[in-house]
Amino acid sequence: MKVALDTSVLVAALVRAHQHHERAQWWFGQPASRIQRTAAWHAYAETWSTLTSLPLEPSIPGETARASIGSLRERLRWITSGAAVYQAAVDRCAQLGLHSGAVYDALHLVTAEKEEMDLFLTFNVRDFERLAADRSPRIAAPPDPPGLP
Repeated sequence: MKVALDTSVLVAALVRAHQHHERAQWWFGQPASRIQRTAAWHAYAETWSTLTSLPLEPSIPGETARASIGSLRERLRWITSGAAVYQAAVDRCAQLGLHSGAVYDALHLVTAEKEEMDLFLTFNVRDFERLAADRSPRIAAPPDPPGLP
């Protein structure tokens, strides 16, 4: 199964105190032969930004956030998005009457479409459903893994 992961899933997987940590982390425990995990390089920067701005005590320093994301580098296939993906994301938002930060979500989804992903995992399902097209992968929140209450 080809699975694209949104920034919200990457952050949850990295932060043990996150309410969805187990749900996100489960996807990283599955063998690569069973699940091909991907994310847009855009998510790399967004994850660093989110980690360094979380309201945690103590806060996560930039170097720690960088090392945390680095731990994911070998566990994901990172997709480079070219000009066509950026143009398609802007076009999609304009056509749907969306504005502002919606374009960043569109970048993730258009990248997943380009790579023909089967599943797009996010904890912000509605944000991505509004951007979905016929060729979009199924959009879902990571379910509770087996064995969680």
